[in-house]
Amino acid sequence: MLTVTTSETSSRDVRPLKPRDGADRRVQDDRRRSSVSMRLRIGLWYQYHRATRAGEFDPFARDQYKRSRIEEALLPEVVKYEFIRTDNQALVPAASALADAVDFLWAHPEVGCNATGESMAVYAINAISEYMVRTFKVTLVDRRKADRRTAAQAAS
Repeated sequence: MLTVTTSETSSRDVRPLKPRDGADRRVQDDRRRSSVSMRLRIGLWYQYHRATRAGEFDPFARDQYKRSRIEEALLPEVVKYEFIRTDNQALVPAASALADAVDFLWAHPEVGCNATGESMAVYAINAISEYMVRTFKVTLVDRRKADRRTAAQAAS
């Protein structure tokens, strides 16, 4: 049986502190390089693709079933953003902003089509993101700040 005394373990448990060589990566600034509109457009496309497995140039049927499916498919991505109306500066829930954009797409059948007039998936998703950027001031929800607010409210 092997016995270890406390004097042997205490010398191994204490490590000397070393200064970090690199710069501190925990900065408060936003390190993202792409614009919010580009992040929204690409995020909406990837979310739609994940949910429907549709390709970029797959036909995009505009029927009631597809309308409800697209709102369900895009909602997980849209909730990552805050939408403020540009005309009256009112904060709009993400689901309402998405519903407005989908309503606009369905009301204008010429939007989201290629040169021959066929509705394609990538063009339709891009039209939704363009409408959102044009109608709302779009900002990313900072998850770090949201977590702090939630923790502060729970502590009170």
